Amino acid sequence: MSASSDRSVTHQVASWIVDADDVPEGAVDRVRHLVLDSIGNQFAGMSLGTGEKLADWVRAQGGAPTCTITGSDLRTTAAYATLLNGATSHALENDDIATFSSHPSSPLTAAALALGEAHGSTGQDVVAAWAIGWEITAQTMKVCLGPRGNELINRGWFNQGFQETLGVAALAARLLRLDVDQTRMALGHAASAMAGMMKNRGTDTKGFTAGSAAMHGVMAAELAALGFTADRDILDGALGVARLLGLEQGDPQKVLEGLGSWDLANRGSTIRLHACCGASHWSMDAAQQIVRTRPIATDEIEAIEVEIPAFLTDMVPNHDPATGLEAKYSLEYSLAAIVLDGRAGIHQFTDEAVRRPEAQSLMKQVRTVPMDGPFQSRVVVTLRDGEQLEATVNR
Repeated sequence: MSASSDRSVTHQVASWIVDADDVPEGAVDRVRHLVLDSIGNQFAGMSLGTGEKLADWVRAQGGAPTCTITGSDLRTTAAYATLLNGATSHALENDDIATFSSHPSSPLTAAALALGEAHGSTGQDVVAAWAIGWEITAQTMKVCLGPRGNELINRGWFNQGFQETLGVAALAARLLRLDVDQTRMALGHAASAMAGMMKNRGTDTKGFTAGSAAMHGVMAAELAALGFTADRDILDGALGVARLLGLEQGDPQKVLEGLGSWDLANRGSTIRLHACCGASHWSMDAAQQIVRTRPIATDEIEAIEVEIPAFLTDMVPNHDPATGLEAKYSLEYSLAAIVLDGRAGIHQFTDEAVRRPEAQSLMKQVRTVPMDGPFQSRVVVTLRDGEQLEATVNR
C-alpha cells in the first residue's frame, strides 16, 4: 500500500482490513498448518495447570454456551472461549515463532474459531480473516523494531500482548463485517487493552497474556459493532500506538510499508520442535546433533560449554528451575533435557521431569559463554576422558 494519502494511517489500515481480498494460496496453506498446530497445543495446554485453573474461572463466570473450549465439555461466550483457547495454546511454549517475533497463531486461531462458530462463518471467511489478522500483527510490529531489535522487549514489555491484540481486532472486525469507521473504533479500543510483561515468563500468566490479547481483540470488535467509541486514529500522532510503542523508531508510516504484500505467504512462521523459549533453540539443535551422532551417558560428561549470542541470554534467565514452566526459560535445563532424552517436547517440561536428580545434576555442568555476532550457537561437550564433542548451528 502506498504511504501517500491525506487519510490517517489508521484510516488506511482499517480500509485495507475491510477491502482486502485474494489471499494468496501460499498464505492459505500456512493458515492450515498453523491452525492445526494451534489446536494441538490447545488440547495439550488443557492438561496443564494453566488451562485447568483458567477453565475453572471461566466456568464460574457463566455466560451463553455458544463456543467450544478445546479438550473440554465447557462451552462459553466467544470472548471467554478465545481467552481460554488462546492461553492454553501458548501455555506450553510450543506454538509458532513468527519471523517478526512473537507467537501470533495462538491468539489468531482461538479468536477465528470462536467467532467463526458463534456467527456461522464459512471456512473461506475464517481463513481470510486469520490471514488479515496476521498481516496487521506483522505490520504494527514494524514500529517497534530498532537497532537493538524489538524495543518493546528490550524495555521489558511482552509483545505477545501488544500487536496480537491489534491483529485479533482486525480479524474480528473482518469476521463481524464491520465497516471502515467501526474497524477504526475496534483498533482504537483494542489498543487500550494491550499489555504484557517479560517478567511473567515461567508462570501461568505468560500463557494468559496470549489469551488476554485475543479476548480483548474480540471484545473490541464486538463493542465497536454495538456503537462503542474509541479514538479513530489510534495508530497516529504523538500519543498514538506507533509513537508510544516504538519511541523514536515509532513512525506510523511504517505500518503502511508493505501492507497487503502478505507476510504470511512470503515469510511464514516456524513451528517449534522444542517446547520452550526460542532463544535456546540454536543451542538445543547443536546438542541434539551431538547426541544423535554419539549417544552420551551422563556419567561420561565433565562439562558442557555453550556459546550463544549475548542478547539472547536475557531471554533465558532461569538458571536453577524447579518447575516445568520455569524450565522453559532455562538454557541449562533445555540442554540437559536434550542430553538425557534426545528431545525436548512437552513431556520434558513437566515438574517431575525438571526435578529428576540427573537433570538437576547435569544443569550444574552447563556453562554459558555470551558472544557477539550472528544468530548461532556452538556447543562443546567435554567428556571425563578428555574427548570433546562439538556442533554449531546457525539456523
